[in-house]
Amino acid sequence: MVSKYLRALGPLALLIILVAGVTWLSRVREAKTRTGLRVMSYSSFVNAWGPGPTLAKLFKEKTGISVEFHDAGDAGLILEKMKLFPVDAVIGLDQFAIKASVGKQAWRPLPQWIVPNDKPPGETLPIDFASIGFIYRDGEIEPPRSLEDLASERFKGSIALQDPRTSSPGLLFFFWVLDEMGVEAGFKFLEKLKPNIAIVASGWSGSYGLFTKGGAKLALSFVTSPAYHWSEENDRRYRAAIFPKGHPTQIESAAIPLDCGACESAEKFLAFLRSAEAQSIIMQKNVMFPMDPQVRAGTVFAELEEPNVSVEASFHELHDRRAELFERWRALGL
Repeated sequence: MVSKYLRALGPLALLIILVAGVTWLSRVREAKTRTGLRVMSYSSFVNAWGPGPTLAKLFKEKTGISVEFHDAGDAGLILEKMKLFPVDAVIGLDQFAIKASVGKQAWRPLPQWIVPNDKPPGETLPIDFASIGFIYRDGEIEPPRSLEDLASERFKGSIALQDPRTSSPGLLFFFWVLDEMGVEAGFKFLEKLKPNIAIVASGWSGSYGLFTKGGAKLALSFVTSPAYHWSEENDRRYRAAIFPKGHPTQIESAAIPLDCGACESAEKFLAFLRSAEAQSIIMQKNVMFPMDPQVRAGTVFAELEEPNVSVEASFHELHDRRAELFERWRALGL
């Protein structure tokens, strides 16, 4: 019966099945024989000035296990890149990427010892967090006071955004608008906002880079971003515009794919990410709030204003509708 079925598929289908089988076997064999740890994250985490290289060096010193970071581009692309390249752990999954992975990407359950004094960790491990907002330079513009205020004529050609289809903060902003205003009113607002937009970049680095070079006066980023300019550049002009209604918060997590190769080493690495030493590195070089609040003490992060967290009541419903909503975003021509 099986042979008849296979013959009915034809030569091309049989070839595809054979190639897929060989590819899967080679990936499994390669995963089980490598000695180092492969970790995928987004560009600003793995590049030379991000936390990745420092974390890899320190982890190797402590455990003897080498870490090889792989760049997924923006955090919103991690799940897609995982289909092409096998890794043992990922860093940078936000709450929506975790939701999008259900039924598509299986994760290894994490042991309790990874977070000894926390709730049971499940399959993903939070490592940092921050609310999104708009960053400006004090004295250059009068900052916005609300989402609606972003459409003011005083911001014409001044706002740097990210594409919600490829950027995690861009997606949060998109859902923020649609949640707070309603879907129809939200799209009317985005249409009204178009003259004020200087760039819609595929990722955070492109839009924030334009802002720091003077090509925009407001940048969608995290409310923690001023800490970098305060501590590394001694430039206190950078501020986050805080809206009274509240801001959505991104929580970044790490996870281990179920088909990991160096699984035990990956567990050790995730446990290391929640150590005070690693949390301090992530805070300073990733410019996000650490999960361990004590790490902030005595740093510029303790000086930052934390906005109210918006309710985000419809965010998950909006996420379920993202294909439809992304098509409407595309039609805006942004």
